[in-house]
Amino acid sequence: MCALVVNMRYEGHNMVLIISTAKPLHKDIEAYIKSNFTSIDIDKAYDYSGAVSKIEENVKYDMIISDWDNFIDGYDLLQRVRKNPDVKKKSAPFVIITARRDNISVVSCIQAAVTGYITKPLMSQTIDYITIDEKLGPYFEKLARRIEGIPLVGLTSSQAT
Repeated sequence: MCALVVNMRYEGHNMVLIISTAKPLHKDIEAYIKSNFTSIDIDKAYDYSGAVSKIEENVKYDMIISDWDNFIDGYDLLQRVRKNPDVKKKSAPFVIITARRDNISVVSCIQAAVTGYITKPLMSQTIDYITIDEKLGPYFEKLARRIEGIPLVGLTSSQAT
């Protein structure tokens, strides 16, 4: 298990958990957050068991972003979060990033109360930040506004793709 823990949480900051085996995905999302949202702290898991451990820890994440691929079952992680008895953990916005475009996967995640379902590719070498800003930016903006006292409101399905 190789997971970097950044559990230092500052007053007035939100904590986001990024789950993926792809280190470039972590790097790009983290760089985007750090350059645009100073009130968001980041925790990471690089594998399924590390993700399960973090989700079951006492840390309450304000948002979880999970890959769903051959190595990390983002759908299973979503179900674990939604079944958690802790209301704050259970209600944390959960965004899945995946190459799965089939109706069964999409509908299963919607039925499990996914906040956002983003299909890959998320990035390309020439437009990394534009694509991240387009697909994940609205979620981070809502999270940052919550710090300012504006309630976090769900996105429409057109904003989540």
